[in-house]
Order: sequence, then structure tokens, then C-alpha cells
Amino acid sequence: MKPQKYIIFYILFFVLIQAITISSLYLFKKQEFNAFITERQNEIKGQYSLTTHLYRQRIRMGYEKNFAVPEVLTLMEKASAGNEGERNRVRKELYLKMLPLYQYMLKNSLRQVHFHFADGTSFLRMHLPEKFGDQLATIRPSVMQVNSSQKPLDGFEVGRHWQAYRFIFPLGTAGHHLGSVEISLPFSTFLKDLMNNFSAEYRFIVKKEKVTENLEMADLRDHFTDTSFSNDFLYETGALEALKDHFHPHDQGHISQEIIDKINQTLKQSLTKQLQTYQTSSSSLPLFLGNKAFLLHLLPINDISGEKAGYLMTYERSPTLMAMQGRYVAGYFLVTAFSFLLIILHAIYTRKIFHRLLLQQKLQQELNESHADLDQIFNTAADGMRLLSLDFEIKRANITMANLVQLTLDQMIGKKCYEVFSGPNCHTDNCPLTLICNGAGRVENESEKIRLDGSTTTCLVTATPFYNSSGELAGIIEDFRDISERKQMEQRLHALSTTDELTGLCNRRGFMNMAQQQLDYVKRAGGEIFLIFADLDNMKWINDNLGHEAGDKALVTTARLLRIAIRDADIVGRMGGDEFAILLTSSSSKDSESILLNRLEQELAEINKEFPPEQRIAISFGIAHDLGNNSLEELLMQADAKMYEVKHKRKAKAAAKLGEQR
Repeated sequence: MKPQKYIIFYILFFVLIQAITISSLYLFKKQEFNAFITERQNEIKGQYSLTTHLYRQRIRMGYEKNFAVPEVLTLMEKASAGNEGERNRVRKELYLKMLPLYQYMLKNSLRQVHFHFADGTSFLRMHLPEKFGDQLATIRPSVMQVNSSQKPLDGFEVGRHWQAYRFIFPLGTAGHHLGSVEISLPFSTFLKDLMNNFSAEYRFIVKKEKVTENLEMADLRDHFTDTSFSNDFLYETGALEALKDHFHPHDQGHISQEIIDKINQTLKQSLTKQLQTYQTSSSSLPLFLGNKAFLLHLLPINDISGEKAGYLMTYERSPTLMAMQGRYVAGYFLVTAFSFLLIILHAIYTRKIFHRLLLQQKLQQELNESHADLDQIFNTAADGMRLLSLDFEIKRANITMANLVQLTLDQMIGKKCYEVFSGPNCHTDNCPLTLICNGAGRVENESEKIRLDGSTTTCLVTATPFYNSSGELAGIIEDFRDISERKQMEQRLHALSTTDELTGLCNRRGFMNMAQQQLDYVKRAGGEIFLIFADLDNMKWINDNLGHEAGDKALVTTARLLRIAIRDADIVGRMGGDEFAILLTSSSSKDSESILLNRLEQELAEINKEFPPEQRIAISFGIAHDLGNNSLEELLMQADAKMYEVKHKRKAKAAAKLGEQR
């Protein structure tokens, strides 16, 4: 073959290798980037949800302590029934009464307190006491919703003067709805709280049409400014000023406003496109500036009525993305160098066969350098990694693994794997090494691992076979990713979704899940099931005559009764309103429906001794007995029917007694 043809062959071969390398690395990089970004998006959603939940709890406690009190309700009742002169007098009295509390709330970064009548008319703005009497029905649908449903409501909303995260609560006395009160939180305070707790910078942009629909023009000019990347969204001027010099407790997470502006300008085209389409789910834009990587996350925020309002913009440094980028760049150059090497070696081999020995020496040297590079990659990997022999001995580990188990590399090497970092699969058929020896190609599971000092951590463990130069299985390579924080967050969110906030019992969802599991077990193992349905007889009377606070107390008392009357292994939950359900299992013939009901009635009588006669509670119980043959829904229907039968008999008996007395 002529030299010119050799050159063309080598060029075509090199182009082919480059095309395969670039396309493969691009696909792998895209997949890894997307997985990481999706994980971060979910974490940011969780951070936002957790922060809103904490504010909701704190402000609700403040409302119950300072607003839903007789003094405030009496003044609102006078204002509702009074003429204009009486309303002016009551307004001033209410303003003076609430002023110390309002000043304290301002110091704690809340924005405003606003009282409304039941028809949506503004009664008192603590931040603008001179402005009142305007109708909010068309401007603030949330106010009308609370006054219609008489239930609390919270969320983001643009008002007549400000945008804020608003918490609106009904105001009323027994049987008489008076209006509502709103407590508003500036979004800048919300963003500061996020930055105080999480390592990132946060900004909020609101849709311009939302602002121009409601805000007066003077407030629009004074309170908002255009963004540099979209004509359809605005910044709140006060929020920008408040966040500009905000102290960030996470130094590594702080990003200056100058860098944020640079990020916005660099991503302007992509950012504008994202905002124009208004994504309903989270989206993210990565950016590399110099030797640093950044992520801009866009979390869509709906307003209090469920309409699209704006975006929570999260700016964060991302060393992980930078490391990924570095790995793929290094991989590209490594493959490129290797392809060059193949071409050069082939040319040298075909033309200078007599230089083979020299070439082998050169290859050996380059191989040693390659091993050094692989060793460096192995020791700087983000996950803990270790190599096990077939007799469970640790042959090699990286620094991340040593940090994970809190030992030095010298203390680990040579020891058995179950001596250093044991788990529930050790010495069982589910041991990764055992599974791979039995033919499994790859093993992945979540496992709680125990260190030598007794502390534990949850890891995602991935094990793959390790073969020697002869192609024989020589051991396994284990990869450990610490997921303890993620699991803890999942557990906290699960607990919030299955627990009744008022009583601390299971909510309907939690009860149905746990009860179904117990019922399935009884069907497999045998035994008896008792399902009790309980309903407060006089709940409406308590609410109407003693107030909702007394009603809540009655529900809490009922929950305490049910906890006392059952065993720890039994399941009790609040099904909604004043209805409760209990699932009991028994393998003893001593348990019966009458015995269980008598025990509940006795406990109820004991607890009622703590209260005066007018505050004592009465509960109707219905019980269903089953041997595991019926479904949970059928048992609930049976117990509910029996409970209503008991309730009906009690009402009939009470009516008859009343007739005799007359």
C-alpha cells in the first residue's frame, strides 16, 4: 500500500474513532447530567415544601393565640353590626390593640395584617390604617373563598398594593361568621429563610400580567422592576434590595449579585425561551463559567387560586457538574490519545518491525502512566469503593471509602468486609459476593451499614464482578453511595402525609395503609379482626355552643381515650371530622364485641370525670368482627352501619325520656 493510501486510511480511522467517542461521551454525559439535575430539582421542591409547611404551622399558632381570641372577635362583631361611626370607633380601638403585636411582627419580617368583613370589604389594614372600605371581591378571590368556606387558606397572591405569601383565616363566634384576617409574608423573607437553611441563592420573579391586573400604577412603579432577561416577568424591588447584602450562612453556597447577573445574561436566550413556554414542572439550566459550574433551577409557583404566578429561581454552585465535565473531558482526551497511539503504533509496526522491543518498552511506560491515572481517578471518586477477594478480604479501597467507614486505608486493607462495614446481608444468601459467585452479573441494593464504633449509615450498594487477567472471577468491586440524608427526608415527608395534625393519630390515608397490611397478615397467619367505628354524638352542639376550640379539645380527648383503651399493637386513626376507626387483632377467645365495647365505655366514663357535665363527650361505637374473610372496606361499612344503629337507638331513647319528662 502506498504512503498516500496509508495516510487516508489513518485519517478515516481517526475520524471514525472521534465520532464514536464524541457521540458515546455525549450520551453518557447527558444521561448522568439529567439524573443529577433531576435529583437536585426534587430536593429543591422538598426544600420549598418544607419551608412553606413550617411557616404555615408557625403563623397558624400565632393566629390561634392572638387573633382568634374573644377580644378581637368581639370588636369584629361590633364592627359588623355597627353603623359607619361605630365602625370607625371600633377600627381605631382594634388598631391600637393590635399595634404592639403588629410592630413585633414587622421586626420578625412579616409584611402586613389585614382584617376583612364577611362580604369581602376591607375593614382594617395595619400597614395602611387610613385606607379601608374598598371591596376586595374582584381583586382578592382568596378572601372571598375563606369567607365562603370559613376554612383557612394560604399561598402566594398579588394584592392591591403588594405581592406576598398570604395566610388567611376565618373569624367568627359560635354559629356566627364575622369575616377574616390575613397575615402576609414578604417573599424576600421566604427567600432569606431558604438561604439560611440551604446552600444556594434564591430569587423570585412574578408574571407581569399578574401584577398589572391588581396593583395600582404607583405601587407598580415603586415596588417592581423589570428583569434583564424577559419582558413578561418582574422582580420585587424591595426583595432585591433585601437580598443584595443578605448574610449567607453557607459560605460555599453564596453567589454574589454580580455573578447572578452574569449567569442571567449568559443564559438569557435559553432562559427567555423557558419563561415564554411557562413550564408546569421544574426545569434547570447548567452553566460553566471559567473553572466553576453553576445550576439555575426554575420552580413554577402557582398563586393561591392555583393559577400560574411566577418562578422561584435557585442559583447554586455545582462542583459535581464540574467534576462530571472534567471526567468526560479527560475521557475524551484519553480516548483521542489512545486512538492516536493505535495509529502511530500500527504505522511503526508495519514500517519498522525491528523496533518492536523499543516499542514494547514505550508501551509499558505509557501503561504505567495509565495505571497511575486510573489510581488517581479511583482515589478521587465521589463514592466509596473497595475490592474484595473471593474469601471476603478487602484488597483495595479508595480514600472516600476510608472516610465513610471512619478508618484509615491501612486499618481496612487485609480485613474481612463484614468486620469493617457489616450489614443485614452479611453471612446470608443475599451477600453481594455470594450472589455474584452464584452467577449474578450485577447486584444493587439499599442497605444500612454498621461501622466499628456502632454508628450506622444508609448506603446504595452496587457490586460488580472483578476478573483477573485470565478472565477468571477473582472477587467483586463494591461501590457505596451514602444516602442517609435522602432517606431521612423521605421518612419525614412520609410521616407528614400519614399523620393527623390535630390529634397525632393516623389520618385516613395512614390508617387505611396500616390496617390493610394487618388484615393481609391475619388472612395469611390466622386470627380474629375487630374493627370499631366511633363517632362523637354531640360534636355539632359543642362547636355551636362552646366554640371550635372546645370541639378540637373534644377530638383530642377522644383520641386520648382511644389510645388508652387499646394496645400498642392495635391501629387507631381519625377518618375525618369527628369519626375515628380502630383495628384490633386477637388470637384469644376471651375477646368479644361486648368486652371491647364495655372497655371503651368504661374508659370514656373515667375521662368524662375530668370535665364539667356540659363539656362531657358522648361517643357511639359500632364494631365488626371478622376472621380475615372480608375486605377492609366491607368491615368499615359493617362497623359504620352498627355505629349508626347505636346512635339511632340513643336518639330514640333520649326522645322517649324527654317525652316522659314533659
